[in-house]
Amino acid sequence: MANRLGKEGQGLDVALGGFLTPSRISVGMSCVGLAERAQELALDYAERRVTFGKKLSERQAVQFMLAENAADIEAAKQLVLHAARAFEAGGEDASMLWSMAKMTAVSMLTRVTDKALQVHGGLGYWKTSPIERVYRDARAQRFEEGTNEIQKTVVFRELLRRTARGGAR
Repeated sequence: MANRLGKEGQGLDVALGGFLTPSRISVGMSCVGLAERAQELALDYAERRVTFGKKLSERQAVQFMLAENAADIEAAKQLVLHAARAFEAGGEDASMLWSMAKMTAVSMLTRVTDKALQVHGGLGYWKTSPIERVYRDARAQRFEEGTNEIQKTVVFRELLRRTARGGAR
């Protein structure tokens, strides 16, 4: 009893609020950082790689992929930062926002690294290629601090709680 954190019966709340929420903050920002690195590698490669007399960066399909990546990264970054501010302010919706942010950041990272690898083509799969490591590390983020299915459960539980209180948003 002397070493218990919180009140009896609040163990899950203490664990989620005291550990998982800030840890999800870290995972969300890690996803943003990895995505930014994948985008940097893809942009650099697209500028250097010439096929059929043209840089990859001059090809509209590659331009579109990299433009989509930039928008995806920025959107996830802003949600992660919004959730971090809510957590720092002690907002009651911080846990839900963090689950949303982690879920969004992981999905974004999957899309961004997939397109970045596509820009590199078959050479991107080689162990000597930096994008190969980023692609592999990106996959591991899906398991950190709960899968997207767990995040969806947290979000939905909070949505039900809000509805029951008459405060659906």
